[in-house]
Amino acid sequence: MKIHLLVCNLSLFMIVFFFSSHFALAQNSEALPQAHITKELYIMFDENVSQNTKVFEADILELHLATIEQANRFFGFFNDASVQFETNIITQKVIITLVPNAEKQNWTIQNWASYLKRKVTTQRQQFGTYIDFTKK
Repeated sequence: MKIHLLVCNLSLFMIVFFFSSHFALAQNSEALPQAHITKELYIMFDENVSQNTKVFEADILELHLATIEQANRFFGFFNDASVQFETNIITQKVIITLVPNAEKQNWTIQNWASYLKRKVTTQRQQFGTYIDFTKK
């Protein structure tokens, strides 16, 4: 009888833990400020947030990334020590985390957008054409 009660309590605890952690994760992803990726592949951030905001979420549905490998190749171009991307191919969302170093400590959201835009512009100037970063 004690074993049965222990198993029931443990099962109930696991169910409650699963739902509470799932609910907390869902709330966190909904609360993130938005970014979007333009047709030119520039990443633009919501400028109506605090300049201290360093984590954004963007919809990647229009990029037509079918696999995590394609997403990793695309965002691998932008990824560096200052900017990290965490792609969820199932939800078609990407979490963008800005990681300022000493030089970028006081950057505004506009500075970060310009930084990422320059990366795309520089790459296009080197190749002289529109680049499909998913096939890099």
